[in-house]
Amino acid sequence: MDEKVVNNLKSESRWLRLVFMVVFGVVAYLAAFLVMLIALIQAVHGFVMSEPNERLLTFSAGVNRFIYQIAGFLTYNSDVKPYPFSDWPQSSNSAGKVVNEPGND
Repeated sequence: MDEKVVNNLKSESRWLRLVFMVVFGVVAYLAAFLVMLIALIQAVHGFVMSEPNERLLTFSAGVNRFIYQIAGFLTYNSDVKPYPFSDWPQSSNSAGKVVNEPGND
């Protein structure tokens, strides 16, 4: 084997990142389930109250950004570990609404 490959296989930091990647992969799966649960709750709330729940909008915007951060870490686009190793992602606006959605100008 090439010496560079052997050194990479002995690298403790690479193995530690792999462990974090597996853990964050499981967390992303659970977070995606949470998004589906929030979507169901929002649909029911929309039928009952004729508008989405503002608190769930804000929370789900944070969960969506959290999943995005995990995807960036898993694909090596970011070396920053997601929450709890960094701050919880905040939504870009206070209501958590999608900025490009028609009627949200």
